[in-house]
Amino acid sequence: MATTQQLLPETTDDAGQGSSAWLTRRMTAHCAVAQVLSEANTLRDAAPRILREIGVALGWDIGIFWRVDDEAQAMVCEDIWGHPALKAEKLVSKIRSARLPLAKGLPGRVWSTGEQVWVDDYSNEHPSLTTLLVKENMHCAACIPIRLKDQVLGAMEFVSRNERLPDQNIRVTMTGLGVEVGLFMERVRVAEALRESEDRYRLLADADSDVLITFDEDGAILFANHSTEHVFGYAPTELLGKNLALLIPDYARYRPTWNHIGVPLPAKYIELPGLHKNGAVLSLEATFAVFLGKGKRYSTGIIRDIGERKRAQTALLETERKLQSVLASSPGAIIVAKAPAMLTLFDRVKKAAASYAGILIQGETGTGKECIAISLHQQSPRAGQAFVARNCAAIPANLFESEMFGHKKGSFTGADRDRKGAFLEADGGTLFLDEIGDLEYNLQTKLLRAIQEKVIRPVGYDRDVPVDPRIICATNKDLRECCKTNEFREDLYFRLVTVVLVVPPLRERKEDIIPLARHFLGLASRWSRTLAPEAEECLLQHNWPGNVRELRSMMEQAAIFATASEIQPAELNFLGTPARESDQASQALADIERRHILQVLKNCSGNRTTAAKLLGLARSTLLIKLKCYEVDTDAGT
Repeated sequence: MATTQQLLPETTDDAGQGSSAWLTRRMTAHCAVAQVLSEANTLRDAAPRILREIGVALGWDIGIFWRVDDEAQAMVCEDIWGHPALKAEKLVSKIRSARLPLAKGLPGRVWSTGEQVWVDDYSNEHPSLTTLLVKENMHCAACIPIRLKDQVLGAMEFVSRNERLPDQNIRVTMTGLGVEVGLFMERVRVAEALRESEDRYRLLADADSDVLITFDEDGAILFANHSTEHVFGYAPTELLGKNLALLIPDYARYRPTWNHIGVPLPAKYIELPGLHKNGAVLSLEATFAVFLGKGKRYSTGIIRDIGERKRAQTALLETERKLQSVLASSPGAIIVAKAPAMLTLFDRVKKAAASYAGILIQGETGTGKECIAISLHQQSPRAGQAFVARNCAAIPANLFESEMFGHKKGSFTGADRDRKGAFLEADGGTLFLDEIGDLEYNLQTKLLRAIQEKVIRPVGYDRDVPVDPRIICATNKDLRECCKTNEFREDLYFRLVTVVLVVPPLRERKEDIIPLARHFLGLASRWSRTLAPEAEECLLQHNWPGNVRELRSMMEQAAIFATASEIQPAELNFLGTPARESDQASQALADIERRHILQVLKNCSGNRTTAAKLLGLARSTLLIKLKCYEVDTDAGT
């Protein structure tokens, strides 16, 4: 059976892998692969060239590029390269169609351990290919992980008919190549995701954005690819012999740890400032790997300009956040709850959406009135048209007509361009007027005319413009009472309101609290987190004055500050004790926490230090709580 070789001493003869000739080969491999990664746009383009460059430079007969297929839980052959002198078409064909279960074979061991593996009897590594491997006299093999931080994305496997010793420099060189390819695969993945959004998000498709620089321990640049001109404004020839501080003034803070030479380094992303030739400050992302050659220490850095990318990704994440917010509060997401009031509301929403009736959504702050409005729009015949939302309470009186009806360029000071206004933006679609009850009385007349006549006159225009938006309103006030006190025009009320939809507060639909909490926790956390039974009981006891919005905020904070996968009652205290919570509810929460602490102490045999760690508390905090709950604090540890 093949066995993993231990790290062997570097050979010292001129023909050995530690000779100057082999140093040149390693540098050639680095530069050639860097060139491939800077030119290729897809893994399909890059894989065969990467295998060829490494195989030729480092003297291998076969190179295989394995990619992890998470869905199939297998390693699949992305590509295979054979030396031109190799006549083993059948073997190459068999490997090309191979699919290895994870943790099986040489690539599987690399995937499991994340470490480079060398074997001296390759014929035993693939049982289905043993006959062919023996026939072709395939003797030695090395397999290196393709890494992205702590994740193994795949592996590159190289096979030789000759015996090979895995000396220190070859291992570091091949590890560095695996890191560079991993960064390339991540760049390709991000580029593909961004390509699906608007054009401004397609920032990583051009592989030339990455800079590859090799420098010595003093920071003197020995090699730079042509991307330096695009990112920093310097041609590669201008940088040779110059100090890296020319590009990264504060480089000393980020320099690699030289005592890690010979140890395979994970890919570490570092964000750092850079300097363009014209003096502009750049936002950069870099990763560095260290290697040794001819008794000297060197480092290779991959650097990219992420200024525009960070802005684009921030915009993309904001868009995704808004979409998740809508989905999280839409009937399709909440209907799994059992609150009869909400199920009844969803049924009324579905029926009202099919009509053209004016709709008023009433409910306390934070109950999700805008989400109900979006659901109405999405289920209506106008679903394919625009949904435009405006908060009436936030519009200054002097800008009301401009905001709602639009304006013509030059119609007033500051009108430097034409503006459509909310009614024209929502023409043919839906216009959602939130906080309609807070609209000033004198502005209600202007709104009434636009809704009643279905025409508007933008500021600066001398003619009316026809419009046809469907109006949906929302308020946390009783508009009928506002009509009686002359705070709201009665004629506007009857023009706006045909159907009234009331969103119940969260405290009146307790069946929804736990399903909603679990859903928001899942959206807020990158890791799997759950609520302890005691924490769920705390949520059910709470009065929720801020409704669903308060619950979501609490879950987001709990996801951020949780110290373990299961969230405990103590980790729900970041928002403080609610002002509306009754004394009885407060006492219930305290009793739940006291029982939970005592149970944890019992499980830890009274060891307070261990119990504090399990509870996610400082030991001093636990002692204070025990004293408050009149538990003996003198005994125990």
